[in-house]
Amino acid sequence: MMTLLLRLARQTRSKLLSSLLPYPLPRAKEDAPQDTREKPSAQQGLRSEALVVASQLDGKTFHLPDLWSIFSEWPLAVNQHAERLQRLVDSMLEKNITNERKLKALKQADFARLISLWYPDAEWPELEIATAYSVWIFVWDDEVDAGDTDVSNDEELARAYYQKSLSTVHRLLGLDLSDAGKDQACGEDEALHPNMALFADVGRGLHDATDRVQRERFFRELENFMVQVGVEHGHRMRGSIPTLGKYLEIRSGSVGCAPQIALTDCMLKIRLPESIMESEAMKALWKETVIICLILNDIYSVQKEIAQGSLFNIVPVMFKNCSPEKQSLDTVTHDIEVALRESMKRFEGAATSLSETVSSDTQLDKDVQSFIKWCRYFITGVLQWSLESRRYGMADCLHEDGSLSIVL
Repeated sequence: MMTLLLRLARQTRSKLLSSLLPYPLPRAKEDAPQDTREKPSAQQGLRSEALVVASQLDGKTFHLPDLWSIFSEWPLAVNQHAERLQRLVDSMLEKNITNERKLKALKQADFARLISLWYPDAEWPELEIATAYSVWIFVWDDEVDAGDTDVSNDEELARAYYQKSLSTVHRLLGLDLSDAGKDQACGEDEALHPNMALFADVGRGLHDATDRVQRERFFRELENFMVQVGVEHGHRMRGSIPTLGKYLEIRSGSVGCAPQIALTDCMLKIRLPESIMESEAMKALWKETVIICLILNDIYSVQKEIAQGSLFNIVPVMFKNCSPEKQSLDTVTHDIEVALRESMKRFEGAATSLSETVSSDTQLDKDVQSFIKWCRYFITGVLQWSLESRRYGMADCLHEDGSLSIVL
């Protein structure tokens, strides 16, 4: 019934979108009684600017419009191996996560659903690589972000975690040795940090499916991801909130989208020339894909992150950087919608420019169009999964018209 209501209320959304919903999403209740049970304060452990902003936002409601109205013309599809993916994800988590509480939470997040939305056209061998990587990056990042581990609460331990992880990634990608030494590089798994064991499967898969230049590009993006996760962690530990421009610079790395984009040609089983991969149009396409995804990730995860004591999120950052006379969550909502529309416009401009560059080569044009289409799948997958996943709890905030009311 709810799927039907959503379809009727949101005419801009296609039949395809409605059919892809795996279960109906409950709507937020306007007049529901407030939960009066005592909850642990999310402000415990906060300091400096983060504590001030958390106090200002506490209990306030962050309203969001139905963002599918912006992306209604972009594709959304699901991979035919969705059920098989679920079994693969669960087996990977069970093999590598020993904490029962974390295991339950990670299973409830439904990463298989996200992967099936990201790669609707991928075949099984490529999906195995993407799944190992996607599960790994969530597990690896939670070690730093969750606020309940030694690494997340100690900058020295966190720094050692990044450095060891990066060294392990370099080795498992076969970048320490010549091709002749790949078996040794991929076989030295005994001493891996538990969170790095999943990456051994990524390294093995990519060594067979990519060339060294592709793996080096992937490694550079992962290196930037880990560096920026470290910078973000430092802000969280100090309680500092940067300017919006600086935040976007840091978060564009720490959100972890760029390494995923670096896997795209492998996932599509194409190989774009380096002149295209390193072109300004391609770089612009990557940049806007990352910006849109980080905004979507942040706005849907803000409730969860504040509850975990993290204010390093675009919502608190925008709120803190508002001019005093306009400082409100309604201003933040307006600015976020403007930012998404402007980034989408730049994305389309980059896509057009890239298409014009290769228009004279039929096969190359086909491959570039596949790459551009995948970037759109990546974005709509993040949007749809974020609304569905129990990781963020947005189903409890959703209204019939697709808008959300998120209590911070």
